[in-house]
Amino acid sequence: MPRNRESALQTKVFQVVFGLGLFVIVAFSTKSMMFGSTMLAKLLACGSLGSVVVFTLDKKYWILSAFLFGFLDQIPHLKFTGAELGSLLLVSVFFVRMALRRDQKVLGSRVLVLAAVPFLGWMCLVWSMNPTGMNMFGSSTIGGRFYFKVILSFLSMCCLSSMAFSESESKLLLVAFIVGNVVCVAKNLVFGSAEDVLAQDGTHYQFAHLSYVASFILCRYSASEILSLVWPFFSFASSFLLVLYSGNRHSFGQTVLVGLLVPFLLRRDRIRTMFLVFVGLFLVGFVVAGQGHLWRLPYGVQRSLSFLPGRWDSRLENYGFQDQFRATLRMYAKEHIRENPWFGDGGFSIDLNDAAWNYFTVARSTEARIYGHAITRNWHNVWLGMAADFGIPLSVAWALFIVVLLFNGFRWVRSCQPGTWSRTACAYFYLIMVVTAVDFFFNGGHTAKTPERFFLWTGMLCAVHNGVFFLSRTRQNPSFPS
Repeated sequence: MPRNRESALQTKVFQVVFGLGLFVIVAFSTKSMMFGSTMLAKLLACGSLGSVVVFTLDKKYWILSAFLFGFLDQIPHLKFTGAELGSLLLVSVFFVRMALRRDQKVLGSRVLVLAAVPFLGWMCLVWSMNPTGMNMFGSSTIGGRFYFKVILSFLSMCCLSSMAFSESESKLLLVAFIVGNVVCVAKNLVFGSAEDVLAQDGTHYQFAHLSYVASFILCRYSASEILSLVWPFFSFASSFLLVLYSGNRHSFGQTVLVGLLVPFLLRRDRIRTMFLVFVGLFLVGFVVAGQGHLWRLPYGVQRSLSFLPGRWDSRLENYGFQDQFRATLRMYAKEHIRENPWFGDGGFSIDLNDAAWNYFTVARSTEARIYGHAITRNWHNVWLGMAADFGIPLSVAWALFIVVLLFNGFRWVRSCQPGTWSRTACAYFYLIMVVTAVDFFFNGGHTAKTPERFFLWTGMLCAVHNGVFFLSRTRQNPSFPS
């Protein structure tokens, strides 16, 4: 074995042994040392375990963050979501390695980062006018946790936009993100999901994350490959059916829209794909027409298809095709916008009197249950929600960011070589943004959680594009720095 490779292997072994030793010491002694502070013990234990992984991955430390980005809800026994923990890891390690000059900063595209500055600037302006606390490790009811989400995800986007992923690294990025979503589904099945609030009605939101798996299969493989290969067909069919069974309309709509957009964006199998789409539409129409007459679908399937007119379960009369729930929330949002079109409700500062009233009346009033979503900024309409919370200028700034994102993302996808992992990754993150903008912004979303997801997806898109850009420049000019 060459000496430099032997030295590198010895260093790696030392890092792993040192990290494991640190983890064992902290995990078994912190609880007693910190006078029973179990929360701090968990954080230190997870931090030491994360250090082992970071030491082992070395320059590819971002793989752990990409894996954690798949956890969109809370990690068991911790008061962090996966996105928050992954962003903290990414930002801290990035700046430490930059300070130690372990990595070379890439002068990649900054246009998407700059396009997000007006959004973040207006949000911080409203925050300065209506300051609220920052209880990072506790409840988010006071609103400071939401600012933490947005700012941290923006910093993650800045870090990722300074990276350049090669072809193999683009593959690792996608695999880590997909595995994170699959593990999140398994975690929700074992521990339960904070988002699975309608489980008593027969929905299964635990499977909603599989829409990202189905979208990945559609972006990676053509229609003919999915039909002819066992693994892609089984993965897509099982993921699609479980998403349909989940009862989450957004996840189901995302999968369907990705399938419609992929052949046109990537220019492959258009005729066969359109034929399959028409067959699928016919089958859906046949199933919907027979619902309530010839058969009765599971409630979760009915809920996923309830955006279509049909003879659905009585519990969906004011939810699906009519959707009185979202209509009521839109009415509340418009009232807040009319009261203060410039600054809305003053950001994420929550009126404790309103929160207390809602807490004590939610069990007796349907109106209180709906208004509780407005109090927690869960407006189910991103455009109206942002205007209601921060004023119309924030919605305008968000629209500016989305327009720049979609325009540049389209060019970046088309500039990638067909069949490469870079093209798959660019198309994947671009398409889930497109379908989210089409569906989620008008029927779902949160003023803080939606930008958090978009900033993380945008950062990964920038890193992949930077790798493609530098690779093409290096081929044209071998002396160009990579």
